[in-house]
Amino acid sequence: MAAAPEGTASRPAQPTEGALPPLEPDVLALLPAADEAPRCSAHAAGIGTDPGGTAISAGAVALIETPLPWPKPVFASGLLEGFRPMIDLATGATRVLATVPPDERTRSDRIPVVLHSRAGAGIQSAYFEAADPAGLRQLFAHLEHNLPSDPIPDGQGFASLGCTEDERAVLICTQGSHDVCCGSEGSRLAADFEGALRAYRRADVNEPYPGAPTASGRVSVYRVSHTGGHRFAPTAMTLPDGRMWAGIEAGELASILDRTADASALAPRCRGWWGAATGPAQVGERAVLAEIGWSLESMAREVRFRRTPDAWEVDVIATSAGRAWTVTVHEGRTVPTIACRAMGGLPAKPATEFIVTDIREQRR
Repeated sequence: MAAAPEGTASRPAQPTEGALPPLEPDVLALLPAADEAPRCSAHAAGIGTDPGGTAISAGAVALIETPLPWPKPVFASGLLEGFRPMIDLATGATRVLATVPPDERTRSDRIPVVLHSRAGAGIQSAYFEAADPAGLRQLFAHLEHNLPSDPIPDGQGFASLGCTEDERAVLICTQGSHDVCCGSEGSRLAADFEGALRAYRRADVNEPYPGAPTASGRVSVYRVSHTGGHRFAPTAMTLPDGRMWAGIEAGELASILDRTADASALAPRCRGWWGAATGPAQVGERAVLAEIGWSLESMAREVRFRRTPDAWEVDVIATSAGRAWTVTVHEGRTVPTIACRAMGGLPAKPATEFIVTDIREQRR
């Protein structure tokens, strides 16, 4: 994959328009051959790109049922026109995502909305319905200054349907209009996981079997719009843990939800935890997951990081559990993020990987 073999066309130059940064020789060496046009997800897997540090960083995710087709970006027109990917609500910085309506509700005029927000070591899920697009905007104006459980004034174009805690859910990026990898690989993963759920619900079993997706209770599956990282498709977010995953499969999702998987084995495919900043902070927090396993998910925690002359020091602090870790993270390779199905992968932009070099626990 490094360079064009003899007899093939020479590699075109990196386009200069759009102010993409130039690629260094070691990054150019990781591009596809000039006469190849691979999918970005296949290329990223082929060069062993580490997905660590690429997850959403947010206090909440808001899911708005939005009929297909979706534009690119999903906020360009239609129901979500005027929304932004990240907004500030009373629950904190919130990522807004479209989600495909279930078949039985595609003809409803009302607009269902779910707000999943971090709460301690878990989540709170709040459910709303807006009467129309104007009511949808009233709802988000209300949530800018009010928590989901706060009373709603009379005469609003939306209603609360209640709140739950620690809902188990999977958010799978399936937006084909943004990237073909998510459209194909994400849709396949969603269908596979939904099929596993249906099979388990039909089975008359009292004991969980390996990979049983509902062994610990109900699971909601959301097919959502672009979450970033399409080169890692199929990519998904699991709740209540708030982790994002790369190249994940249906059986693996089940084992993550039921915490039966080997956390250290799956950690290399964790893109990050939503409670940490994107980049080295997420990589440091991921290292603690690999070190101690799923018990980390039961700890309310804070992730801080600071730059040193040649590294980052990431502090993962679980005050109520009386535990804390400091993780040293260095810059690793620079790898290309290619244009999907474009000749030679161009235009491409550089992305930095991160390497954990030390992890130390301090008992509190």
